[in-house]
Amino acid sequence: MNKVWVFSPSGAIIDAEAYERGLDALRLAGFDVGESPNARMRDLRFAGSDEQRLHAIVEAAQRPGSQLLMASRGGYGLTRLMHDIPWQTLAEQLSLHGHVLCGHSDITALQLGLMAHSASHLKLLHGPMVCFDFGGVDGVHPTTLSHFKQAVEHGLVDISWTCERANPVAQGQQLSVHGPVWGGNLAMLCSLLGTPWLPAIKGGILVLEDVNEPVYRIERMLLQLQQAGVLGQQKAVLVGQCSEPAPSTHDDGYALPDAIACVQAALDRETQQAGGQRVSILSDFPFGHTTPKACFFQGVEGQLTVDAHDGIACRLTQKL
Repeated sequence: MNKVWVFSPSGAIIDAEAYERGLDALRLAGFDVGESPNARMRDLRFAGSDEQRLHAIVEAAQRPGSQLLMASRGGYGLTRLMHDIPWQTLAEQLSLHGHVLCGHSDITALQLGLMAHSASHLKLLHGPMVCFDFGGVDGVHPTTLSHFKQAVEHGLVDISWTCERANPVAQGQQLSVHGPVWGGNLAMLCSLLGTPWLPAIKGGILVLEDVNEPVYRIERMLLQLQQAGVLGQQKAVLVGQCSEPAPSTHDDGYALPDAIACVQAALDRETQQAGGQRVSILSDFPFGHTTPKACFFQGVEGQLTVDAHDGIACRLTQKL
């Protein structure tokens, strides 16, 4: 698959130079790049009106020939469209043509909505976007590009990292679980609670990340997912790069590891009372509004292994 179709389903492009660099970087990486007519539109903070962005999504799915459909960027906007997206038709078109739908951040809502409304195994790559990941002044990071091309060209995900900011696995222990990998932006997942667009995933490996959220808000959203029963239904939770702003003096040393420890304790109490298996929260997963970044396929079975003999060595693999 060497064709990339760029569209803008959410926020307007705010850095035209970064966008051009991103298109050039994709071409340099060997992709034949095309643009949706809406890609550069602007209506207030959005990439065109709601109707124009909805049309761009539907049009992208209907394109003939297998292509990678990549969002130019995220930014708020998809929540406005959720009621009007023809979910079943969209899923059928993506499946028919074999498209890969790629993006993260606000694109989380689009991908999870498709999962909730389709029995088909769609190719939903939670991965890089044009402006941020490919449009940097120094070019796309080699690690980001390597993960991306491995997923697009071979349907493979193989991510290794060290869990440093939290230690949910006792020294000397090992953990091995498998299940559907899913998730994305933490705020977007919380916004989908109680709606028809959050898939009911049990026994999964849930990935969460966010940006520009103070730690107390991250903790509050994680607790919301725990109290809603989402976290307790998983086999593991991977917290990616949260890119939180600098702590305030009011925090008095309170940081992300403290928030994760609080949520882990609440989750442990829940699973113990229910007589279930412990759900470990692992930090430092290399994904988020940061670079370099890995990528993963939404809803595809993955294998997570954790070895705590020498630090906390983690590995996540998937195969389409």
